[in-house]
Amino acid sequence: MPRLEEWEIKKYWEIFQGLKPADNKYLSGSQVTPVLKNSRLPQEQLSGIWELSDIDKDGRLDFEEFCITMRLIFDLVNGKITEVPEELPGWLIPSSKSHLIQANKDLDQNASTGGGLYGSGSGSGSGSGEDEDELLSNDFDWYISPTDKATYETIYNTNCDSYGRCRFDSFKSLYDSLTKVPELDLSSAWNLVNPKQFETIDKDQVLVFLHILNQRENGKRIPRGVPASLRATFLKEVPNYDLKSYKSTPTTNSGGSGKRGFAMNYLNKIGHSQDSQTHGTDFSVTEGTDWEEVRLKRELKDLETLLEKAQWNSKQERSSDLANVKYEFEQLLKYKQDQLNKSSTTSSSDFSDIKGDVELIEAQVKTLEEFHHQKAQELQQLTQEIAKYQ
Repeated sequence: MPRLEEWEIKKYWEIFQGLKPADNKYLSGSQVTPVLKNSRLPQEQLSGIWELSDIDKDGRLDFEEFCITMRLIFDLVNGKITEVPEELPGWLIPSSKSHLIQANKDLDQNASTGGGLYGSGSGSGSGSGEDEDELLSNDFDWYISPTDKATYETIYNTNCDSYGRCRFDSFKSLYDSLTKVPELDLSSAWNLVNPKQFETIDKDQVLVFLHILNQRENGKRIPRGVPASLRATFLKEVPNYDLKSYKSTPTTNSGGSGKRGFAMNYLNKIGHSQDSQTHGTDFSVTEGTDWEEVRLKRELKDLETLLEKAQWNSKQERSSDLANVKYEFEQLLKYKQDQLNKSSTTSSSDFSDIKGDVELIEAQVKTLEEFHHQKAQELQQLTQEIAKYQ
């Protein structure tokens, strides 16, 4: 049975941190794209990998989801698998997200069998049969015009509570006025804007929900998903200020209408309780690893490299400057010596002047060499002091 090894998880962590995740927790699609492209896998396979890895469908990857991405890429590149699997194998599912996998399966099953969060029903209009469904257009338009937005906001302001929240039943009068939207599509639209299945939704979700119903009323088929930008907005944690609703939702895994409670009930029914669950990847093997230490060591290594480069450049610049000055004085000395050699017919007074110039230049050269030696010692001492702090 394949599994994620501890060394493998640590290697993925270094790559994950190197991509600079937001809040040290999440990588966006643009941040992961270079890793995906470098694998040189077909775009179709890369899209499939992303769909499997983004378990909570928030348009970004946490570390556990990133590990799934990396393992699938390596298995494809190394030939261990030839195609992206249709679903994640049990050993590759993080134990912390297994309930989401099961809940998504159950939701898909309910949708395929006509079920839903609020039941399938027979439809709120006369045109909800299979014949009409075949005539629906797939050209769904997510753009909300200013006129439509103003209409949606009016409906929202009329039906929201004092905290700006709306329940599914808040729009019952609106549902009754729709002639071409069956009850199943009402539930589908609600689930699209409410992926965490809260009992209430906020204004942004309501506007999109009403837009979906408007499009469906005008002959457009309900889409199976929402754009990544909207999905990230809908998955944000929103506090529920309804005390009655809060009290009616159990906080234990044994019940409740939330996704986790629903999944736990299902697992208990088929004999796979949380205590007996053995499949999935347990990331607790890295609990003893100081990831902050790993990050700091990597940063220290980068700083040491920059320091060595700076020291080398400084040394090169100093040596170059001193060499140029020394060269100029040597050339001047050579010139004076040539002048001295050519001045055999010069008077004794002129000869004394030239000799004095030569002696002066020699003294300046000697002083320069002593200065160069002093600076070299200071550089060596500075290097030794820096080494103490490494």
